[in-house]
Amino acid sequence: MKTIKTLFGGLFVAIALSATNATAQDFPNKPIRIVVPYSPGGGTDAVARIMAQRLTATLGQSVLVENKPGASANIGSEFVARAPADGYTILVTAPNFTTSEALYDKLTWRFDDFIPLIHLVRYANVLVAAPDSKMVTLPEMVSRAKAAPGLMTYGSAGTGSNSHLAMELLKQRVAINPEHVPYKGSGPLKTDLMGNHILLGVDGLGGMVELIKTGQIKALAVFAPKRTPLWPDVPSLGDFGINDVDGNGWYGALLPIGTPPAVVAKLHAAFASALAMPETRERLIAMGVEPVGGSSETFRTYLLGERRKWADVISAAKIKVN
Repeated sequence: MKTIKTLFGGLFVAIALSATNATAQDFPNKPIRIVVPYSPGGGTDAVARIMAQRLTATLGQSVLVENKPGASANIGSEFVARAPADGYTILVTAPNFTTSEALYDKLTWRFDDFIPLIHLVRYANVLVAAPDSKMVTLPEMVSRAKAAPGLMTYGSAGTGSNSHLAMELLKQRVAINPEHVPYKGSGPLKTDLMGNHILLGVDGLGGMVELIKTGQIKALAVFAPKRTPLWPDVPSLGDFGINDVDGNGWYGALLPIGTPPAVVAKLHAAFASALAMPETRERLIAMGVEPVGGSSETFRTYLLGERRKWADVISAAKIKVN
C-alpha cells in the first residue's frame, strides 16, 4: 500500500510539473496587461509604456498598460494582488508599495501577495530652496533650521509620498524639525517654490532640473550618499558627510504570488532584455531615471530593505494617512 501511495504521489508531482512546464512553454498566448496604480502621464506610467512597447516586440504578444489610480496606489495594487497568478497581469509601481503597510491601518493587500520581478529604474529626490532664499548649501539650511527650530517649513508632493519620507529621514539624521506642508502633487509645489511662497521643497530631480538650470530654484542636495550620474553637478548628502540617508525613488515590476517559476523566469528575461536595449536606456535617461535591472531576488532584497527603512521613519515621525 505504501509503495502504491508513493507511486501515485510521485505521479501526481510529475503531472503537476509537466503541466507547469507546458504552461511556461506556451506563455504568452494572449495579451499581457501591465497595471499602473497611478493616473496616466506620470513617471510610473511613462516607464510602464516604454517597457510595454519593448515587451510587445520581445514576447510576440500585445502588452497593454491599464491605469488603475486611487487611494495612493492601493486600488491598483489590490487589483493585481487578486488577479490570477498566471503572468498575464503585472504591476508596475513605485515607492508607495513599500510604505503603504506602515501608513495605512486598513490595507486590503500585503507585500507578501507579490513576487518582485525586476527593478526597472531609480530616480533621485532633491532638496531645493526658493530663489529668494539666502540658503545656497545644505549646511546653511541645517544651521538655519537649528537656529530657529519650528519656524522653517518644507513642501512635498503629499503626505506619505516618497519625497516627504526622504525629508523626514534627513530630519531624523541631522536633528532638525522643519514643518511639513503637503501639496496635491508636484505642480503646485513648484509654483509656490518659484514664487517664494514656501522656503524649501523636495521632489524628483527629473522634474526639477530645468528649474535648477535656469535659476528659478536652488538645488541643495540629492537624497543619496553619491551624486546621480544623470546630473553630477548637483551635490549629494554624502558630499556633506551624510552617508546613511538614501531617499532615492524607484519603479519596478511585480507579479501576484503563486505565478509559476518558469513564467516568472520568462517574464524576467523579457524585461531584462528590453531594459538593456540602447534605445530603451536612452528614452529612460532622457526622462530623468536611471535603468537598473538585476535579478528578481536582488529586487526582493532591495524592497525588503526599503520596507524596513520607511516603516522606521514613519513610526518615528508618527505619520498616518487616513
